[in-house]
Amino acid sequence: MRQQEEVAYRTNMNYIEGNTVRKMAPAPQRRSEQVHRELEHKQEKDRVREERQRQAKIAARKNQQKAMQLSPGYVVFLAAAMVAMVSVCGVYLKLQSDITSRMKTVTALENQVTDLKTDNDATLKRINTSIDLESVKNTAINELGMVYPTKEQIVYFQIDTTDYMNQYEDIPEK
Repeated sequence: MRQQEEVAYRTNMNYIEGNTVRKMAPAPQRRSEQVHRELEHKQEKDRVREERQRQAKIAARKNQQKAMQLSPGYVVFLAAAMVAMVSVCGVYLKLQSDITSRMKTVTALENQVTDLKTDNDATLKRINTSIDLESVKNTAINELGMVYPTKEQIVYFQIDTTDYMNQYEDIPEK
């Protein structure tokens, strides 16, 4: 077992095999020159990384400053877009107010029509109730001498419903 540990230690293996749980072998001692080179190499990598980060921050600041500056053409475009948007909104609001006022006018006119129809119906009913047809008949027969027509005075004629007729003269008597 001891020999396996020595072999594992010499071959720089990190584990020792056995019949129980694996155990970490102690790391071999490195030479100080190698450690010093690794430290310098690591410091150089850190310095390069920090320099890249610093350059990236400077570039980002420059891009932000450039982005914050607006060109005159872009400002004119934005101003024109705002004017167009405000004018479209104004026209839309004007059309909405016109529609609302016209709807109110239509409602008022419909109310007037309803009132006039009601008045017409009331007037027609008043006229119909004010006329006494019996008195008109009595006046026509007794005072004006009118009489009902006799059978000889009534003339019947046939009209074809598929055709039409223009009457230019009175219908002749028999």
